[in-house]
Amino acid sequence: MVNPYDKAHELAKSIKDSDEYIDLIKSTELVKKDDGLYKMVKNLFTLRTQIEIDALSGKEENKDKKADLKRLHDLVSAIPEGRRLIESHYRFQVLMGDIYKIIGEGINEGMEFFNFLQEKD
Repeated sequence: MVNPYDKAHELAKSIKDSDEYIDLIKSTELVKKDDGLYKMVKNLFTLRTQIEIDALSGKEENKDKKADLKRLHDLVSAIPEGRRLIESHYRFQVLMGDIYKIIGEGINEGMEFFNFLQEKD
């Protein structure tokens, strides 16, 4: 019988060895060398996360936050190291999303019973 923990460790190593992960690490290191860019990138990803959390919790869209996000995105994208980090982060997110989807589909049958947790009254 296959030990799922062993396979999880293999998967983690495979992800760590992937081009997407290696490029994300290299991009992050480049951004960290520039304090100003590093602060802009942190602000960009923090604001993006806040907007996503607001949307998931049903809050009305805040146009000022969206405008700030676009402005920050444009500023960071104008700097090659910043653009590279945004792009490598996106590619890594796609990889991880695909992996989560594969795992989720593989265990869907066993989790169907718990769908009532997502039902609204």
